[in-house]
Amino acid sequence: MNRTAILLVAALVVVLTMGSCKEKKEEAVQQRHSVMVVTPGESGGAQAKNFSGVVRERQSISLGFKTPGQISRILVKEGDHVGAGALIATLDTKDYQLAVDAAKTQYDQLRGEVERLQRLRQNDALSGNDYEKAESGLEQARINLQSKQNQLSYTRLTAPVSGVVQHVNFEPSEQVGVGTCVVELLNVGRMEVEVSVPADVYRQRDRFREVYGVAAGRQYALHPISVQPKADANQLFALRYAIDARLSAGESIDVYINVAPDSTSRGVTLPQHAFMEHGGKTCVFVVGQDSIVHRREVTVGSIDKSGQVIVTSGLQAGESVVRAGAHVLTDGERVTIIGETDKTNVGGLL
Repeated sequence: MNRTAILLVAALVVVLTMGSCKEKKEEAVQQRHSVMVVTPGESGGAQAKNFSGVVRERQSISLGFKTPGQISRILVKEGDHVGAGALIATLDTKDYQLAVDAAKTQYDQLRGEVERLQRLRQNDALSGNDYEKAESGLEQARINLQSKQNQLSYTRLTAPVSGVVQHVNFEPSEQVGVGTCVVELLNVGRMEVEVSVPADVYRQRDRFREVYGVAAGRQYALHPISVQPKADANQLFALRYAIDARLSAGESIDVYINVAPDSTSRGVTLPQHAFMEHGGKTCVFVVGQDSIVHRREVTVGSIDKSGQVIVTSGLQAGESVVRAGAHVLTDGERVTIIGETDKTNVGGLL
């Protein structure tokens, strides 16, 4: 074989060898596994809950006289706003005033008698027993006078708190008994908000940190009054909060409840299919900046309400974790990432 032929054969071998290497490299690239990744989301963080509440009067007060009698005046009408201590109605006082005058006369008479007996006692002209009986009679007369004066004062019916008159049940000249509701007063000085929450929120009530209401564009602080421990027919629990605001009874209000983090479930969350078992341990594949995956052991806790698994150790929020295709990977393998989770879609929930 001449020299020219030998050179042509050698060149052909080199070309074929280079082509074979190129095909192997292309084949290796084509065989790189494609995976989908997810960014772990934080678990156990503070939560804000929003519910619709209703403004109600703190209480409706039935106002009645503490003594019977005939109504002489009613000074309010339905819808009137009255302040604390305002006069609502009065009874005829003639008989009560006569009783006070009679009791005062008796008291003054006995007081003068006791003063005279006291001087005799000082001069040893009266026994101690007789003087003590006179003093006891004077005390009984004083108590009787005070009782008649109290009854006279009970002929004036006043508002114990600021409020709005809801109902006036009698007219002047009508006879009323003790405690009969003459006027019903709506206590607007102390309004409250009632809101119904589901069982899962009710169970977190010990972690309520801030509760406030928003009505007509204004925010109001809400202070706890009571919790109804029994659910209604819709499995909702009633919460009552005091509110310092001039709002109308029956008005709707948005209630916001900030729930503190649950210290027992802190960590990050991942979808259930991101996990795999290796050597009897729970692992995930973490993708590095160079697109190389690394198997990592993690510790898992419970499953949250959205179905995500809570990872308590081994991962940090912000890392990229293979969420689909992990079962075909090997540690240290370079992968192709497809359908990368948007940074705003924490946890891959969307």
